Amino acid sequence: MADQSNLGNKILGTGIVLGLLAGGIGIYLSGANEVTRPDTKVESGEADKTLSDAAKKMKADMQADRKVADTAPDGATINGQPRLAPLFFTTELWQFAADDKKMNLVVDIYDKDSKSIHRTKDGKDVPNPWFVTSGIADALGRADGLDMDNDKDGFTNGEEFMAQTKPADPASYPAVLGAPGCAPKLELAKLATARATITTDNLNSDPALKPTEANIRILGPDGKTVVHKATVKIGESFGLSPKDGKRFKLLGYEKKTFSGFADDKVEENVISVQDTETAGPEKQFTVRAGTPNPKLTGDDAKGHLVSDTTATLRVTGGSALGTPKATVKAELNAEFTIPGGAGDGKDLKATFVSTDPTGGINVTPAGAQTPICIPKVKAKHAEE
Repeated sequence: MADQSNLGNKILGTGIVLGLLAGGIGIYLSGANEVTRPDTKVESGEADKTLSDAAKKMKADMQADRKVADTAPDGATINGQPRLAPLFFTTELWQFAADDKKMNLVVDIYDKDSKSIHRTKDGKDVPNPWFVTSGIADALGRADGLDMDNDKDGFTNGEEFMAQTKPADPASYPAVLGAPGCAPKLELAKLATARATITTDNLNSDPALKPTEANIRILGPDGKTVVHKATVKIGESFGLSPKDGKRFKLLGYEKKTFSGFADDKVEENVISVQDTETAGPEKQFTVRAGTPNPKLTGDDAKGHLVSDTTATLRVTGGSALGTPKATVKAELNAEFTIPGGAGDGKDLKATFVSTDPTGGINVTPAGAQTPICIPKVKAKHAEE
């Protein structure tokens, strides 16, 4: 009997503790989020009403008036999110903070005509069902949902919405250049220019002569030091260094008139050269013989300055992201390839057309008429 009495006392004591604990939790939860909630109680006297019927009616009433008074203090959260969460009686109805109205709104996330929770940076509403049907419903409950990149392809959910690609599929993304509503997913990490001067020996002693070869001298960046020299016959090639022996081709000789010492005119032989590695305006040029002189400019200048500008680009979106292919080299006036740069994941051809006053470069995608400016990243980012 004593054992039974002790057992009864233990059960009674445990019940009291559990009852107090449940009551305490209920009081805590009721005060944690003071948002007015609709009455979900079903009147016991309505025998013809089922629980399902009452829930449907309640949903219809809330859709007619979707405002829920917000009495929560500033900074309060709903289920761990910034005042954005599914209501407790249905996963279809969500409430979120409407800061301009200082209250919470209730929306049906499956209703394309309901109030949009998210809006793009240019002010376009994103239908709530898009998040659900696109497989990124978790982003719907985040204040930064459009800034997230669910599929880790380098494009935000907002950018993929604007381009109508699939934000949960890493193989579906906008074009790296020129996508609607997207910043270029290409950045300039480094821009370098190498300079050299092509010169040749004096040929003006007898313009009537028709030379068959030329003594080429390549001067370094200082315009004085000879870094390479070669004797080249008409039709043969030469380069800026012994390792680069095929870039330029000696086409032949021409006669050109230059200013003399007493404002008279002198006629001299010049060599005609073709640059086989550029698509720029100086694909073919002439070189006046003699040592370069800073006082002679324009057509009277001796020698020919070659400036090779090279850009190191980093691809920050698409299939090349995170691979060795993400680093691309581009030369001024030349076409280069952007791995995975097209909207369908294929490689994209583009041309480096010019440098930009902002410090970036201008690139024209294949088939486009207007160049796109690729910005230069900050030094710290470039080093990373």
